Amino acid sequence: MSEGAAGGTRARAARPGGRVVCVGGAVVDRLLHLLAPAVAGTSNPARAAASYGGVARNVAENLARLGADVALVACVGDDAAAPGLLAHAAAAGVDVAGVRRVHGATTAEYVAVLAPSGDLEIGVAAMDVLTQVTPDDVAAALSRGPAVSWVFLDCNLTADALAGSIAVCRAAGARVAVDAVSTAKAVRLPADLRGVDVLFCNVDEAQALAAATGAVLTVGPEDGGWETELAAAPQRRGAAAVVLTRGPRGPLVVTATEFASMNVVPADAVDVTGAGDALVAGTLAGLLAGQDLTRAVAVGARVAARTVTSEHTVVPDLTPEDLLP
Repeated sequence: MSEGAAGGTRARAARPGGRVVCVGGAVVDRLLHLLAPAVAGTSNPARAAASYGGVARNVAENLARLGADVALVACVGDDAAAPGLLAHAAAAGVDVAGVRRVHGATTAEYVAVLAPSGDLEIGVAAMDVLTQVTPDDVAAALSRGPAVSWVFLDCNLTADALAGSIAVCRAAGARVAVDAVSTAKAVRLPADLRGVDVLFCNVDEAQALAAATGAVLTVGPEDGGWETELAAAPQRRGAAAVVLTRGPRGPLVVTATEFASMNVVPADAVDVTGAGDALVAGTLAGLLAGQDLTRAVAVGARVAARTVTSEHTVVPDLTPEDLLP
């Protein structure tokens, strides 16, 4: 037991058990905040900042800081940006042995130019190197090191890599969690989602998934139950469970036996960037600790709430204690 801030006692959080392999995006994020309204066709003064991102990388760092044994599988370039990205992840506790450097490639990069108001002026993504990740990279990670309990895949992967990686995990007996990432990337998921234990998506991504497969929904956005039916649609394609995020109304958890509408955790938001990745990581940490999906998502919601109160995409002082109520 450890002393609480008010002199009481608080149970010490157990280290999540089992290894997680996170597969997908590892990105250098660059932020340019304009000091005055943009003027086209000329140089504009700005304040610059850089950090490391990518969905899989963010989930991996969150998990490592929460005490989990986690490995990252991704591809980066052989440029000057790659060593810093890898060193940062390793310093956080992430096993980066599965990150492959691709000769002649450039490490994935996202550049956001913000107006003085903070609104996005333009965003530019250069992510070609992520298409180099293959199911063989996943198979190699599954055969290296401790036994793997969960594999997390993000839809920055190509359609072939997603389908092949899910098949590799099914054959190895590893449970699979997937994040849809965006409406454009969600449709990379295979029509057959058997082997996906948990799919994380938001309402727009779920709608894109339904439209891509011609799913017929019996209710519309104006009707009660529309979001529940959206969340259930991937289950009809074989996904065992769906976590549908709904912004300020909290996530909806759909399993074979349960529809649970979760409460949002109150937080004074500073920056919502990274909240979705924190939700995934906290949920996986809860599942590693033996909780059912609904309780694990409640853990993820707490970690996400902690994240939005920080200016960092991944809160640098997260600890296993953040898994506790």
